Amino acid sequence: MQPTAFDAPIYATTLVIGLALVVLARWAARRPGTRWESLVALRIGDVLFTEIFGVFLIGFAIGALIAPQLDSGGPPGPPGRPGPGGRFGGALSGNRLPFLLGLVLAAIAAAVRIDWTDHLLRGPSKGNALTTYIGWDAKVVAPIRAGEFGEIALPDGSGNVMAVVATADTDIALGTRVRVTGTKDLNLVVAPIA
Repeated sequence: MQPTAFDAPIYATTLVIGLALVVLARWAARRPGTRWESLVALRIGDVLFTEIFGVFLIGFAIGALIAPQLDSGGPPGPPGRPGPGGRFGGALSGNRLPFLLGLVLAAIAAAVRIDWTDHLLRGPSKGNALTTYIGWDAKVVAPIRAGEFGEIALPDGSGNVMAVVATADTDIALGTRVRVTGTKDLNLVVAPIA
């Protein structure tokens, strides 16, 4: 059985869905500390799962458009072919190009997203997890005196608010909106939002 005229629109739609997932994941990742990042981008370390799945769909669709899936409808393969034909049809029987192209593109996308200098040069023990909060907005819940410590209310990746010890270069009053600007030892450094 030859590929039908309905196959190309299906794979083109798969390509569009893959592109939409990549764009959505990158948009959600630009909102750190919100539910968008935790529930839509699905961050796994440096990698966004939603983006990787979208890239897989793009690769699968391109592979299927280049080499259409053929289902012979007859007995499985030539006499010398080992094992039975594919049970699942589509990507796992006959032509495996779409599935393999999707896997390869997803692996490349994951490898590009990983910060290799962090892993290769500094090693896992020297990383500071507090740096992930740089750029996040928070609210002062215990006043901060210049050079001393106070507390801020900061949302975590799930959107739950947690109290965190922070320091600042200037006095910051209770209730002031602040932005995390850096780290000092094991504490966050904040500055008022202008």
